[in-house]
Amino acid sequence: MATEEASGSDRKGQEVETSGTYYRLEEVAERSSSKEIWLVIHGRVYDITRFLNEHPGGEEVLLEQAGTDASESFEDVGHSSDAREMLKQYYIGDVHPNDLKPGSGSKDPSKNNTYKSCWTYWIFPIISAVLLGFLYRYYKSESKFS
Repeated sequence: MATEEASGSDRKGQEVETSGTYYRLEEVAERSSSKEIWLVIHGRVYDITRFLNEHPGGEEVLLEQAGTDASESFEDVGHSSDAREMLKQYYIGDVHPNDLKPGSGSKDPSKNNTYKSCWTYWIFPIISAVLLGFLYRYYKSESKFS
C-alpha cells in the first residue's frame, strides 16, 4: 500500500517534484496490463497508461517493461532531454526506500556528472573521419606533384 509523507520543497524558485508517496515494487508489478501500466525509472514510479498509444516505439515496448524497473532499458535507448522532461507528467511517486537496490536511489542520470550523453559517443568517429579526410587530401595533393 502506498504511504504518504509530507511533500514540499525546501528550495525556493526551483522545481522539485516530490509527491511524498511511496510505492512497493509489488504494487508496481500489479499494474502491468494494457488497462493500467506503471513502471519504475531511477527509483521513481510512473503511471504511463495515458502515454501507451503515443509512445514512438509502440505500445509493445512499454508493455514489455510494465510493472518492472525499466531504468536500464530507458537508458539503453538513449532517450532525449525532451523525453525525460515529458516523463515528469506521468510521475506519481517514489519506490519505497526498502525496495531500492543499493546505489540506485532516485538519481536522475541527466543531472549526474558521470552520465555521458549520446553525443560523446559520436565525437571520436567524427574527429577520425575529419582527420582521415585531411590525410586523404594531403596524399592526393602530394601524388599530383610527383
